[in-house]
Amino acid sequence: MSGRELAVLIVSYRRADLLDRALRSVEKHLPDAPVYVWDNASSGSDEVRALAGTWPQVHWTFSASNLGYIAAMNRLAAQCPDADMLHLNPDAELIGPLTAARAALAEPRVAAVSPTVLDPEGRERPWDVAHREQSVLRNLLNAAGYAKRLREHPRLAGLSDLYPETPHDVDGYMAGCCLLLSRDAWNALGPFDERFFVYGEDATWQPAARRAGWTLKLVDDDGPQVRHAAAGTQTGDPLASQRGVDLLRAAQVMALGNAGNRGPGTVFSLGTAVLDRVQRSKRTDRRRRRIALTERAAGRPGVVVTTNDLDLGGAERQRVLLANALAARGHPVTMVCLQGLGLYTAELDPRVRLAFVPWWQPTVEVAGDEAVVVGGVTNTEVAFARAWRALGRVSGQERRWMPATHDPARLDRATYSDTLASSLRTADGLLVLSAQHHVDLTRHQALTDVVMAAPNGIPTADPLPFRATGTAPVRFAMLTRVVEYKNPLLLIEALAATGRDDWTLDVFGDGPDKARLEARTPAALRDRVRWRGAVSGPDAAFAETDVLCVPSDFEAFPLVMVEAMTRGVPVMASASGTVPEMLDDGAAGVVVAPATVQAWTAALMTALADRDRLAALGAAGRERALARYTDAAMADAYQRAFARLFGRPVPGGPTEPAELL
Repeated sequence: MSGRELAVLIVSYRRADLLDRALRSVEKHLPDAPVYVWDNASSGSDEVRALAGTWPQVHWTFSASNLGYIAAMNRLAAQCPDADMLHLNPDAELIGPLTAARAALAEPRVAAVSPTVLDPEGRERPWDVAHREQSVLRNLLNAAGYAKRLREHPRLAGLSDLYPETPHDVDGYMAGCCLLLSRDAWNALGPFDERFFVYGEDATWQPAARRAGWTLKLVDDDGPQVRHAAAGTQTGDPLASQRGVDLLRAAQVMALGNAGNRGPGTVFSLGTAVLDRVQRSKRTDRRRRRIALTERAAGRPGVVVTTNDLDLGGAERQRVLLANALAARGHPVTMVCLQGLGLYTAELDPRVRLAFVPWWQPTVEVAGDEAVVVGGVTNTEVAFARAWRALGRVSGQERRWMPATHDPARLDRATYSDTLASSLRTADGLLVLSAQHHVDLTRHQALTDVVMAAPNGIPTADPLPFRATGTAPVRFAMLTRVVEYKNPLLLIEALAATGRDDWTLDVFGDGPDKARLEARTPAALRDRVRWRGAVSGPDAAFAETDVLCVPSDFEAFPLVMVEAMTRGVPVMASASGTVPEMLDDGAAGVVVAPATVQAWTAALMTALADRDRLAALGAAGRERALARYTDAAMADAYQRAFARLFGRPVPGGPTEPAELL
């Protein structure tokens, strides 16, 4: 029997009015329960902050970014480590004290309990929060709209994921609008899987609990204990509603299983693509949507942007920035994730459609008579892009494939395998980061003849004042994925070799080599060299940085340099790839060549001896970044490349096509 306190956990998004209603219902029916609210950054966060002032007894957390529901709920669970939990949606309203549900949660080996739920619109039955075990067939029948009809069938009811009458033990999962979770089960099983971002946590954690010998209970008192209408936080926002649909489908694919681009989830993905094309209601909606988007595009080509996932990383962020910038200019844009989602999902502009498919399902549609697929040069992205382009002939759409390589070139051998290079030679165009990047990539192998340059870019940021004045130590920093080839130990050795004590070094970031490299930090330097781990973003790191160092000599276009330059933070970097061009051959930052301890020691001694020069380089770096490396400049470069591919300017874009390298 659990004698634990019950804590109420709410992840807020957009609607302060609904959150206030939820809090009032908790105050009425669970007056002694501590309440924890996490607000994911949104357009409604200012209103939620104002609301927080009227609820001082609530434990509030305001996130600087949208972590997604699942990661946020995990953070809240960590704030009340000794309590059982009630996960309550902000658009849900308690109408009873959950007496039976709390009693059921106290029973041995009960992992999760849900009360029955009243749908004020009458579309759902009170027990429809409970679902049978997932399968491809059940999920497809649900997607086709047959689940409610089938559950009434005398022989086919088992094909529905809905129960015909109230179950007590649930063999699948229960929706999380008002879900009580056992702390003992949470400790035994671990937190929710954050790969899902939003949706899917209930359909994976609860079945895992059942497999481990726990039970799931649906209970009732004299009637439903909570009132909830689906998607209340998305009401009045059609773009948010569409994103919700996209994320739900992605969650279903992952929950069913898609490891290695195989598994039941990929079969479900293919099945839904077929339904979209053959089911009359879906086919009609799809056609109307395409016509509306084509009219809105006004002659701009549709764009498909591919990525393997949206986890934190420079290439992934660049894909998101590109998709957002092109959508803002009127292009119909779809972001295609081939292997998973990630935290950058929250950064996608609502106008960007999100598709999650394996590489062998190039069924993604984008509006317009012309369309182009842009992405990286991984095997999965190349395979998807080539097949997607070929399917354009079937759909009657003029399609192009323009891979954008961000890979650092290997100067001693071919960068790509023979097979991949052969595929790239079939592309309609290839984007590189600079002319030098093209020279380096083609040093040992031929690629396509249609090559254009499109440097990466980011949104502008406010400048930071140069703070390493006087005699205070200069705060050098790296902001990187911590792997050995990034050369943190080279930088540490070079700093030590200066023989000076007016410096510190912070290494921001995490990675597979962090523990091993940190352990190799000389004992005498551990008071000045700090391995800080992951940070929330560039601003958090640069708030404690005077000079950014990029000692790696295997880079193509280090985006972290642009992050620093646009803020006026001076940069020192090894000469590699596009680095010398980015730093204007030393006029906008310090270029260190070769990437040796001796060269870095000399450069660091010069920097420490002339802080005024560092400040001037920071200002020059910002000026160069704002002129060349903004998201607007990147979008211009891509639209010029589109003009080259399709033989005409993009409406509203630059008038001249991209120059060929």
